[in-house]
Amino acid sequence: MTWVETIPAFVVALVLIFGPGLIWGAVLGLRRLTLVAVAGPFSVTAIVVAAELGNLTGLPWSWPLVLTVTVLVAAALWLLRRLMRNRLHHAHVAGASPAPWRTVLITWAVSALPLAAYILWIIGAPENIAQSHDNIFHLNAIRYIADTSNASSLELGYLGAIDAGIFYPAGWHDVVSLVMITSGVPVPVAINVTNLVIITGIWSTGCLFLVSRLTGERMMPLLVAAVLSTAYSSFPYLLLEFGVVYPFMLSIAMLPVALGLVIQLLRIGQPSSISVEGNLVLLAGLMPGLALAHPATVMGLLALATPMVIAAAYGLYRGGTRRDKRNAALGAVAYLVVAGFLWGLLRPARSSSANWDDLGNVLRALYEVVFHAPLDRPMAVLATALTIVGGAVVLNVRRDRWTIGVYLVAAVLFVVGNWKEAPEFRWLVSGIWYNDFFRISAMLPVAGILIAALGGVALAGTARSFFRAWLARRDKKQPPWLRPVAAAVLTVVALAVAPLFAAQRGIEDAKFKYRFTDSSYLLTTDELALIKRIPEHVPPGAVIAGNPMTGASLSYSYTDRPTLVPSGQSSPTTEGQLIMGRLDEMTGDPAICEAVRDQSVRYVLDFGNSSVHPGETSVAAGLQDLTEANGFKLIDSQGRAALYQVVGCG
Repeated sequence: MTWVETIPAFVVALVLIFGPGLIWGAVLGLRRLTLVAVAGPFSVTAIVVAAELGNLTGLPWSWPLVLTVTVLVAAALWLLRRLMRNRLHHAHVAGASPAPWRTVLITWAVSALPLAAYILWIIGAPENIAQSHDNIFHLNAIRYIADTSNASSLELGYLGAIDAGIFYPAGWHDVVSLVMITSGVPVPVAINVTNLVIITGIWSTGCLFLVSRLTGERMMPLLVAAVLSTAYSSFPYLLLEFGVVYPFMLSIAMLPVALGLVIQLLRIGQPSSISVEGNLVLLAGLMPGLALAHPATVMGLLALATPMVIAAAYGLYRGGTRRDKRNAALGAVAYLVVAGFLWGLLRPARSSSANWDDLGNVLRALYEVVFHAPLDRPMAVLATALTIVGGAVVLNVRRDRWTIGVYLVAAVLFVVGNWKEAPEFRWLVSGIWYNDFFRISAMLPVAGILIAALGGVALAGTARSFFRAWLARRDKKQPPWLRPVAAAVLTVVALAVAPLFAAQRGIEDAKFKYRFTDSSYLLTTDELALIKRIPEHVPPGAVIAGNPMTGASLSYSYTDRPTLVPSGQSSPTTEGQLIMGRLDEMTGDPAICEAVRDQSVRYVLDFGNSSVHPGETSVAAGLQDLTEANGFKLIDSQGRAALYQVVGCG
């Protein structure tokens, strides 16, 4: 399949990821940049709400269900706006005029087009997949949603391997499965198309929105924000290959919009025509999508918003009445108490961080947050330079100093997440992310883009002033074409510099993970070829046993033939564990055959013992001696990959 052939799927993804939100935003009276920036997160909320509604009512998972939710919520928002008598907006606010559409489109393109080029370079072909462990679950989860017509987060865990529903935040899977079902493309293509729209749509417009809450919706600040959105290695490039944690990627893409709304709500940025009530409505509309994309990012939002809350309270305390001072102090204390309580309460089990206990280097992490070089990558030159300039500017002018605090919060989370020598403190601070400093690093660009953008705007303003002074000394007038040409040249130069070193390394690392080869980590070319022939041999409904850590479980995603262990490293059932541990002993133990019949296992897919984790092996003890004497019949093979039929149980 070529990228040109995916254009219909791109159109479907764009409509699904922005359509519901554009309708809701238009009903609320949002305009231009705010409208398009909020539309993506709003649409994710519409999709996850539709998924839960479908689970409650038994309605099948499809776009008409999302359309129904979109229309019902739009009607409720229209009624809310009427009841509030337009209190969602202030009629006239000086300095709050939105940027014209031309400015929005130009600056969005400056962000989206380079990002699209990098992502297409990373992915290569539309049907490539990330050769990473978590992708076993992600691909099979999308197939499971399509097969069951149930996209609820309350049911997704274990992918039907046990009867009880297990919670797993399904926001990203809901979006991708809807794109797949609606457009008819294969699972890998739906993933790649959707991720491209998320990054070039939600992330790009979100960065523009966030920065403009401080600088206003002017061309130059928006161009700076657009360039910076491409400049960090830990987002979006890292999350395209690490894990892969696609759900977390979606939540981080939504985070800039959420932070921008907090700035508006607290009135610590540029004047906004959206009232306090209006911003609360917008945040309420965004939160379900953010929470069901990944709950950890809700806690990340609380953490990054803390300096903003303190700054707003301090400003009100200094300049307000006695009542204002009391309210500011009480509000800030209440926020910190609630955030602290949630911080201690909402976290996974301690055992979930065990694989990170011996990883991390706190001294290296200190260097990495200063030079925007997380995870042992080289320095991000442009981001580092603009951050230093931005920090100097806000300290000098004594305004927006809380932007430094926002980055410091993210930096502390990252550094402590690397501090393996202080396990209890580390768990207290970063346990929400399993002590996984890779995930935490993805918040650094969101936290850092504000201060770096202020540095870029200051440098651009200084250059403009020097040039105007130079013209004045020579008694010359500035030609009308000079300003747009200079902006274009500077933007092109900045885009060329932005990915150097850190992002460039991130792009290359991600590209390596998206190629099928004779030795690729998750599926080799031989294994993929054999999987694609499975429908020729395996009837619908027949269950295939295979070691998931070798990629064998992906037969479900590619062929719709169920697999015994669709996710994880082992079966969650007693019967499944018996089969995986002793299937090759079935001719001598009737209990094994009873388990085989109970689980409808009729085939075995053997990809050897090479684990998806490089340099490691993964052994399923019951899938080792697949001989005719032990009850197996070879059906098909390619290279070292083989498909067997289970014949020893009659």
